Amino acid sequence: MTISMTEYFRTRKADRKKETRYLNVINKDSCTSCNSCATVCPVDCIYEVVSPIPSQSYHQIDTSRCIGCQMCYRSPNDSSDLYTLTICPWNAIDMLHNPNVKPADESVLEPYYRGTTSDMPWPKLEEYCYQLFLDGEVFIPAAEDTMHGYFRILQEASWMYSEEDNVRIVQEDVENGEGFVRYTATEAGRDLMDVIFEDYERIFMD
Repeated sequence: MTISMTEYFRTRKADRKKETRYLNVINKDSCTSCNSCATVCPVDCIYEVVSPIPSQSYHQIDTSRCIGCQMCYRSPNDSSDLYTLTICPWNAIDMLHNPNVKPADESVLEPYYRGTTSDMPWPKLEEYCYQLFLDGEVFIPAAEDTMHGYFRILQEASWMYSEEDNVRIVQEDVENGEGFVRYTATEAGRDLMDVIFEDYERIFMD
C-alpha cells in the first residue's frame, strides 16, 4: 500500500523488536514512484515523498521498521543464484547486509572521525550514512530521541574531509514536519560519503 510521508509519520507504528539480517534502501534518483515496492511490503514501512511535480515524487524506506524480507527488492521464491526476478523495474533499491547484526571490526566511518564522542554507535551511523550517500537526506520520526542522537554526531564538525579540514556530514538546520524531522547532508558530507562507500562490501546484490 502506498502512503504519503505526512500520513506515514502521523500514523507510524513502533520499530521492529530486533535487528534484521538485511536492510533495504531506495535511491530516490532512480525511483519513479511506481509503487511496486510499497505494494508488496508486508509491514508497510515504505512511504512516498510527494512532490508538487508528480514526476519528482519518490519512495523511501523506514529502515528502523524494515524487516529485511527482500520482497521489495526481489521475489525470493522465483530467484536463484543464477537468476534474479526483481520487483523494482528501475533497479532503485539496494539491499544491504545490516551492519547492526554483524558489525565490522572497524566501521568504514571510523577512520574519518576526529571528534571526542566515546562509545560511538558505528553500526547505526553506517545505516543512516548509507542513506545519506544515496539520497542526501533521511527522515526520522520526531519523537525518536535516540535516532536524533545519531544525527547530532553527524552534525559535529569532526569528520575528516582532508588532512587539514573537518566538515559536518549533516547540516545543522533541519526541516521539522508533521511527525518527522528531515536531516540533509552537507555538500562536503556527500563528497565524503562518495569516498567512504565507493567499494562498500555490505551490498547484498547489485
